[in-house]
Amino acid sequence: MTISIETTSTIDQGNGDDAVVCLHGWCCRPGDFAPQVHQLSRHCRVFVPDWQARRTDAATACNFDAICHDTLELLHQAGIERPLLCGHSLGGLLALILAFEFRLPIRGLLILDSTIPLPDHVGARWLAEAKRLEEGPFKPRCETFVRPFFSETERGPVEDSIVRGMASQPPAIAVGLLRSMCERSCNQPLSPIDAPIHMVASQHGAAVLDAFHAYVPGATSERIDHCGHFITVFQADRVCEAAQRMRADC
Repeated sequence: MTISIETTSTIDQGNGDDAVVCLHGWCCRPGDFAPQVHQLSRHCRVFVPDWQARRTDAATACNFDAICHDTLELLHQAGIERPLLCGHSLGGLLALILAFEFRLPIRGLLILDSTIPLPDHVGARWLAEAKRLEEGPFKPRCETFVRPFFSETERGPVEDSIVRGMASQPPAIAVGLLRSMCERSCNQPLSPIDAPIHMVASQHGAAVLDAFHAYVPGATSERIDHCGHFITVFQADRVCEAAQRMRADC
């Protein structure tokens, strides 16, 4: 099976009990992890659920608890236990919820450019954006919203493909997810879990690493220079290296 960034269905490649489970971001696609699937599936199993499409079909996509329950059921059906859990952007928040609130047994948690916790000024800006997206027209306003998440060196057909995919999502689902992300409370530091946690942040993202470390005690982090938000695609080797380090260490 050939995996591309346009892939929208659940991906399951590789073999063995050692599994990496990847959760894509807001209005994104499992194919955003295509480079990681190609590299990591040579060494382990890589599972990327199409969580947004599944919850869109179930009409509960804005409910984070429903997304997490569905993901847990998918992992059970797939026979995956104690994976390395990896989430990009909103997927990083979902991974955090699975690990800390649902207590999913994991080998480690790799968070990719997630704005955790969300600064108040960013949350206010994104809530205003959610209102504009709701007022419409959705497609051009979504494209305007997401273009700044790319660096100048990332302009081109790959960027266009990602933006088109995001702008093609159901408007009500997209708006609901964005609002839910902004309204999620991250006021109290999380209780430690028995697994390593690592953040890989982009240079131009909104993640504040000092705030992340205060919220997630014991986590480690790194920041990639000269890159935009979609590091699974444009910084694929760095993401794979981080995943391989965590696989070796945990």
